[in-house]
Amino acid sequence: MIKKLLLIALAGILFAGSFAFQPVHASKIVESNREVNQLDEAGSLAKYHDNNINGKNIKIAILDTGIDTTNRDLIFKKAINFTSANSADFNDRNGHGTKIAGIIGARKNGEGLIGIAPNSELYIAKVANDSGKVAFAEVIKGLNWAVQQKVDIINISLEFGKGNEALKEAIDNAVEHDIIVVASAGNIRAEGDTFKAYPGAYSDVISVGMLNVQGQIYADEFKEKKVDVYAPGEDLTSTYFDNKMTLDTGVSYATAYASGYAALVMEDKLSHGESISRESLLKTMKADLNQGIDGTPWYVYTGLVLNIVTVCALLGLVIYSLVYRRKTLPKKWPTKTIWIVIASLVFINVIGRVMVYILSS
Repeated sequence: MIKKLLLIALAGILFAGSFAFQPVHASKIVESNREVNQLDEAGSLAKYHDNNINGKNIKIAILDTGIDTTNRDLIFKKAINFTSANSADFNDRNGHGTKIAGIIGARKNGEGLIGIAPNSELYIAKVANDSGKVAFAEVIKGLNWAVQQKVDIINISLEFGKGNEALKEAIDNAVEHDIIVVASAGNIRAEGDTFKAYPGAYSDVISVGMLNVQGQIYADEFKEKKVDVYAPGEDLTSTYFDNKMTLDTGVSYATAYASGYAALVMEDKLSHGESISRESLLKTMKADLNQGIDGTPWYVYTGLVLNIVTVCALLGLVIYSLVYRRKTLPKKWPTKTIWIVIASLVFINVIGRVMVYILSS
């Protein structure tokens, strides 16, 4: 009697356990107290934030329209203006730079937005004027300044329709100083618009394309562009003037998302003593952010296969046991067979699920 109860209990536990370790899909925008977390369709941000990886000690230069110095969510280490003779006038009166800064590094302070890398150190270079107009000369100055500040990442959510020799030299100089340059692949301004956007089109720059809220490529035109990695860019929460938040869509914001995410990957790799390179960052970023494009990793399906095999095996075992008992005069249960099947299922599930857990981590 005890053996029978034990077998039934084991079978029940195995049946219930077949639904454990399923992939968790994070909600798009969730609110915790008064703070809003950023869009995390792939669940990749939570993987880092839950392990207290928030971009600590990673320096990110933002070349844009400046920053709203009164925003309670935004803290920066240094800032400079290259659009006029007054280098101290880096206050943002356009809004674009403030949104970019918030997506990347809005602080976790109990209100407003939590950025992708909330503990990163922001370096602000105002290279676009209050109307958003930008010229090669200012971007080049911003790049050279960022190199002087010894930053780790440079975010350029701006685009030019053509290249420039001096701009290429400034990009090369940053890359030679082991700085990761992240730039926009360019907005789609009309159907069939596949123009090359610079500096994103340069080979050493990480060029960012845009995903929609479902994790799919936002527009087919991106497939014809030079895109190194895709990142969410539709309905991203951004910081704005008067401590307000907005929902924004555009490749500029996908670029900011990618820069913030690169900071998380960089911090994680450094904490494990790994070397940092453009290729190693890209490999991890693609695996984490582009699940909707490249398909779900093969190992995720292992859990589903194990569930199906386990349920079918247990149901088959029940049917077999009942038939065996009815056809046997002493009405004995096929105890040996039941033990072998359950032991095999337990072994297969343990090995399979441990493998899925390790790979997904």
